[in-house]
Amino acid sequence: MTQGSPAVFRSRILSELRKRRDAVGLTGPQAAKTLGWSTSRFSRLETGQILLNIKDVESLLDLYEMPEPDRTLLLELVPKASVPEWWEPYAEAIPVQYREYLGFESGTVERWEWQSLVISGLLQTEDYSQALIDVPHIAQLTPRQVRRRVEIRMARQRRFIDDPSTVHNVVMDESVLARRIGDDAIMKAQLRHIVELAKLPNLNIQILLNSRGLPGGYMSNFILLRFPEIEGLGELHPDVLYQEDDAGGQLDADEMRAHRYFMAFKYLSEAALSSRDTIHYIEERMRKWK
Repeated sequence: MTQGSPAVFRSRILSELRKRRDAVGLTGPQAAKTLGWSTSRFSRLETGQILLNIKDVESLLDLYEMPEPDRTLLLELVPKASVPEWWEPYAEAIPVQYREYLGFESGTVERWEWQSLVISGLLQTEDYSQALIDVPHIAQLTPRQVRRRVEIRMARQRRFIDDPSTVHNVVMDESVLARRIGDDAIMKAQLRHIVELAKLPNLNIQILLNSRGLPGGYMSNFILLRFPEIEGLGELHPDVLYQEDDAGGQLDADEMRAHRYFMAFKYLSEAALSSRDTIHYIEERMRKWK
């Protein structure tokens, strides 16, 4: 994976365009009228509903009198913002909110995840994932939909395993190791898989024991993403928080909320077993699955 991703580049370009439009005192309808565009087209472009192209972005930058070097730097991002996303072959099986998350995740340089219910998706075996997704009274998915979602999860995992450029920090509650998903053989293979993945230099896995309580208070499952710095542009995008429940997932780039969850992860990590002790603990738990 290269630094950034189409979704992240696109978000940065659109953010800069909106800020510059506000700075020069133009409303959306005023900008659209000056350019001879319909207000609908302008709105869809500015909100990311249609792909960016060099000609349109140049027209906007000219209208807003964007100074150098910002103008050139933003134009250089446009081709990167328009390439296909890795998940597009699976698009029909991915909820809209999760597509947005995958787009941002593929551009991150470091991620922090807290998981208290099941094994992190990045660490799951295919059999565990299959058993987890194929729960009729919850998922209500067809066999094909189940298969496609498992394929997506495995493809996502391979992307990060094959490329060490992103650092993954995962803290899981000890209960996820004891919660049966599938049968004993699936659970034992799943724990063995985590032990193997823990050997990767870019993957830090920790277990929070029940005896350590809930440092920092109750915190629902979350993933926090951080993005690279680009020469001339600085931080490519603010940290993004992702949370998911039965109703779907939600991305949040609010700076204070992101910082709050970053600190929450810090407390969880400090209270959890070290990465080395976690491996030993998981190896011990493996023996409890026949």
